[in-house]
Amino acid sequence: MQELILSVPDDARPGYLRIAEALRSAIQAGTVKPGERLPSTRVLAGTLGVHRHTMSAAMDELVAEGWLEAGERRAHRVAAVLPSEFFKPKGGAKVSRFERGIKWRFVRNASKSFCAPDPYVDYTHVFQSGLPDLELFPYDEFRTCMAESLRRSAAVHSGYGDPAGHPGFVQNFEHYLRRVRAVTGRKLIVTHGAQESIFLVAQLLIGAGHRVAVEMPGYPAAWDAFRAAGGEVVPIKVDQDGMDPDALEAAIAKGRIHLIYLTPHHQYPTTVTLPTARRLRIYDLACRHQIPIVEDDYDHEFHFRCQPIAPMASTDPSGLVIYMSTLSKVMFPSIRIGVLAVPEALYQPLSDLRAIITRQNNTLLQDAVARWMDSGGFERHLRRMRRVYEDRRDVTVAALDEARQRGLEMSWNLPDGGMGLWLDCGAAADRVTALAAEAGVFVTAESNYHLEPPRRSSHLRLGFASQGPEAIRAGIALLTQAVGKVQREESRPRRRAAG
Repeated sequence: MQELILSVPDDARPGYLRIAEALRSAIQAGTVKPGERLPSTRVLAGTLGVHRHTMSAAMDELVAEGWLEAGERRAHRVAAVLPSEFFKPKGGAKVSRFERGIKWRFVRNASKSFCAPDPYVDYTHVFQSGLPDLELFPYDEFRTCMAESLRRSAAVHSGYGDPAGHPGFVQNFEHYLRRVRAVTGRKLIVTHGAQESIFLVAQLLIGAGHRVAVEMPGYPAAWDAFRAAGGEVVPIKVDQDGMDPDALEAAIAKGRIHLIYLTPHHQYPTTVTLPTARRLRIYDLACRHQIPIVEDDYDHEFHFRCQPIAPMASTDPSGLVIYMSTLSKVMFPSIRIGVLAVPEALYQPLSDLRAIITRQNNTLLQDAVARWMDSGGFERHLRRMRRVYEDRRDVTVAALDEARQRGLEMSWNLPDGGMGLWLDCGAAADRVTALAAEAGVFVTAESNYHLEPPRRSSHLRLGFASQGPEAIRAGIALLTQAVGKVQREESRPRRRAAG
């Protein structure tokens, strides 16, 4: 080819990219054919009035994209097979094999069990379970600790560190667990929140077909972690005192149980505290059948009525309790700091597994939290929030009691602590949550905490921590309107039947 006329776009892009586009368009239009030789870069540069280096850069761009072929000391040729032709259907097919795409084969699935509000829905009142009041966190105070960590430790902690956690934070939290929760003689592993803690334990101890005893109702995110490891979740009945040891013993008699998952301090979602006698019975069953226990102590600090019962891990002569804690409730969910306090035999295997999954901790953040703990700010914040949440629990109960006095059939037990209330609304809970959502109120129905929808589902998990008293009262007023409407709907058929 001796001559080639190109139409170069006039825009702000570099010249070589505009020339490359003009050449590409000429090839696609058939002005030059596959395998055809192009004029030399010198000739093309002269035709377009650009420097030869600009023309060479445009040619190199098209070579990289597969439109041109270049040989040493030879002119460029149009590629024999163009990128646009490569993906076209062959042999009369309507679509190419590339357009059909791959058929994905999933080896495991996870359900969407996290019961948080849809971020795209504008709720006026959010009774989300376990959500702290994010406006009351002392951000300025903590920002000072972050700045100090960056100023004094950035170079030291910006590289790779111990997958088990920043030593300063580990030391502080070990001291805190010993002094406040009576948990001693444990090795600590810092995780990216409680969910990673559960996932790590499941991956280490649960295999295909292994049976995991869990509370029912219970915490669906934990079930997902066990099932993702290949485990089978075995529901154990929860009553007014927590997990039923008789039901657990019956499940063990039916087949080997490989792990027990418990929330004994404030059972999730019913809030009840597992009595000492039941703890001892469950521990005895675990010892006799060599079953590890995962103790998820997600909100130990927020106990109002009296001193909380010490965790099961505080008295663990057989070394079978894996203790979990998190800072998500104490600080804020996005802090993503959880802690596993484990018997020494589990420490290295869990640390090695964590190194495979995430390799590295956020050591700067952990250093800042350690400094905050050293300053006393951590426990000052805890004491303040304990008073705030107790007051909000009382405001919630008073608002519900006013509605009950107006004739609504509702019942609840006053929780000794925690950040939520288990409310029997006396009506179909899923219908109530739907009507409440229409009024701008988020609340979670009992069915979200069961493996299978229960035959009768009338309970709501009512988180009271994240809103102030006025917002709580206004939200409860809207919620109880929804409850009243559903109760009236359900009473009509009974009246007709009675007549």
